[in-house]
Amino acid sequence: MSCTAEEIAEKRRVAIERLNARKNQNDGKSNQNKSTTPCVARPTQSDLQIASSNKTPLAISTFYGNNKSNAGKTTTSMQITSGKPAPYTRPGQKSTPAKIAPVFVRTVTCSCSLISETRFIVATDNFNEQMIEEFKKIPSKMYDPNSKQWTFELKDYNMLQEGIATLSPHVVIGPIPAFVMREFSNGPISKPSRVCLNVIEPSLVSSLLEFQKEGVAFAIDKGGRVLIADEMGLGKTYQAIAVADFYQQDWPLLICSTASTRDVWAVKMRQLLPHVPVHHIAVLNSGQDFIGESRVLISSYSLMERCGEKLLERGFGMLIFDESHTLKNFKAKCTTVALALAKRARRIVLLSGTPALSRPVELFTQLQMLDGRFCSFKEYSTRYCAGKQTNFGWNAMGQSNLAELNLLLARKFMIRRTKEEVMSELTEKNRETVVLDPSYLWTREGLEDDMNCFATDYSQSKGRQREDILIKFYSTTAEAKAPAVCAYLKQVLKEKKKFIVFAHHHCMLDAIGKCLSKQNVDYIRIDGSTRSDLRAPLVEKFQTKESCRVAVLSLKACNAGITLTAAQLVLFAELDWNPSTLAQAESRAHRIGQMDDVTVRYLLAKKTADDIIWGMLQKKQQTLTKAGLCNEDFSDASYAQAPSDAGNIEPFLIKSLPSPRGSKPGTLDGFVQRSYPGQVQQRKAEEGSIGETKESNLAGFLAHDEDDDELAGLEL
Repeated sequence: MSCTAEEIAEKRRVAIERLNARKNQNDGKSNQNKSTTPCVARPTQSDLQIASSNKTPLAISTFYGNNKSNAGKTTTSMQITSGKPAPYTRPGQKSTPAKIAPVFVRTVTCSCSLISETRFIVATDNFNEQMIEEFKKIPSKMYDPNSKQWTFELKDYNMLQEGIATLSPHVVIGPIPAFVMREFSNGPISKPSRVCLNVIEPSLVSSLLEFQKEGVAFAIDKGGRVLIADEMGLGKTYQAIAVADFYQQDWPLLICSTASTRDVWAVKMRQLLPHVPVHHIAVLNSGQDFIGESRVLISSYSLMERCGEKLLERGFGMLIFDESHTLKNFKAKCTTVALALAKRARRIVLLSGTPALSRPVELFTQLQMLDGRFCSFKEYSTRYCAGKQTNFGWNAMGQSNLAELNLLLARKFMIRRTKEEVMSELTEKNRETVVLDPSYLWTREGLEDDMNCFATDYSQSKGRQREDILIKFYSTTAEAKAPAVCAYLKQVLKEKKKFIVFAHHHCMLDAIGKCLSKQNVDYIRIDGSTRSDLRAPLVEKFQTKESCRVAVLSLKACNAGITLTAAQLVLFAELDWNPSTLAQAESRAHRIGQMDDVTVRYLLAKKTADDIIWGMLQKKQQTLTKAGLCNEDFSDASYAQAPSDAGNIEPFLIKSLPSPRGSKPGTLDGFVQRSYPGQVQQRKAEEGSIGETKESNLAGFLAHDEDDDELAGLEL
């Protein structure tokens, strides 16, 4: 039966009413005991204007429910503002709860580190009242109002950890590593006995000074596995030979040193241990040499690397590594061979006046040789090298907790004495900086522009590119400085005194040699190309012949292993990247046997790589000083301007010139006067010659330790 249009419309209206009634009935059941949200009418123009004037967020979906995508869905803006279920919510559908802003509570982080053998410090990054209350409960608490830090006795360490643990997660405390606590848990240790000296060669013991006897006793107390890190010139060789004599039952003995000191070790062994037959002491000169049954074998590091398998087969029970900082890079093959030898040896003596040249990470391989179970590289680098994971791998080029590291080294591994501590009768060492006459610098057309370009490119570059630029800058600086250095040397020659000149690049060494030859001055030259068998006669010539007035030395080849106490003046025509290298070179003259005061002068040039490298030296020296590995201070040096014309040079050095106005930090414009150990400083202060203090703000480190080796090893 057909229906008219009116009838169809009526039936549709009735069906819609039934559906709405059923829907309202279901909504009523699900929302029982809850207030319902009334339907919202279509907004008028006045409503929109009011919402706009009040800056109230007006969700269009709240008012317009006629599009299909919104049908049967909750209205989020209504839920958030009212906290009630939105209209048209389906039965059983959960409404989205209102969002509540979280309350932010900052976590206070505490870090513990040792400051002495019996006390530790807790450094915090924020204040927490409950944390302070826990601190006050510790019996051994001490608060420093100046530094605003708390210290406690080590015996209360567990009590503090347990108290702070109750405040987690609002307060988090970092523990002292287990390998550190194992060493200090028993409190201070007693001074080692010297009874062991009775079984050592009497003539050798009688030649030792008191502090050297103490070093030998310390080494034996540590079971013959020790790092003797006395400053250069304090007789580490004598102490090592005495320790070796005590442990003769563990021989054969292998001594590794630099190529320039192999013969010196052989002479000292024969001289100090006369009971050892001469034919039992052998020197390894090439990879083809037969080791045989020699009781003492002396080798260079390079030959040790080449003959590693042969040496391992021999099975040395005792090792002495002279200048042990040579083994700082654990990736080098030389270090790998040394570690393999150390695993089979019972006694290991490391000698170095500069155990770490620039960073704490350089110590790790040496410590591993002495005790392979001490700690892992990650534990060590995390604690003392600010180790962290980066996009390029594990970065251990930083430094952290250096005071604790110094205590740990002194407790377990290392004995170190400075000249100032043990040699009160040793002569003074005065360090000065001399800025060269700029009129001699730019001898080649375009050289000054090249130097300015290098400086600009260096400041604007990063990473490996910056290092490459600095290498070229360093090389070009040698070329630029050579005429000015030679002009300065002509003035020094008029003083009729013996002196030493250190340089790095061949162009600088050659220029100095030509200058001295033109002045008819008798001199010696030792660099990397000088045969080892000729070095000792050249040193003897400088030491004994009055006519030989100058020693021209390579900074890398001659910074260790030779004694040149005939000179009282040491000049550095060029700088080096590491403060320890310079300190070692200074000690060729300032050591036991020196009868006069020693003056050290650094010849620097403005607007050259010296500006950058001098800042590096100061930064690295500060880091090593905190770890107790360097006692020099290159930032405190008296300042002088080189004379520009002929005449006596001395008046320019007695009173230092004041720093020019407007000098920039990080350059060579100003230095603080200083003398070593302090008497001359007081005299100069009375004369009114103290200059202005300038703080260097230049970056002090290169990115990677291997790069330091690459830069320092260049002979351009």
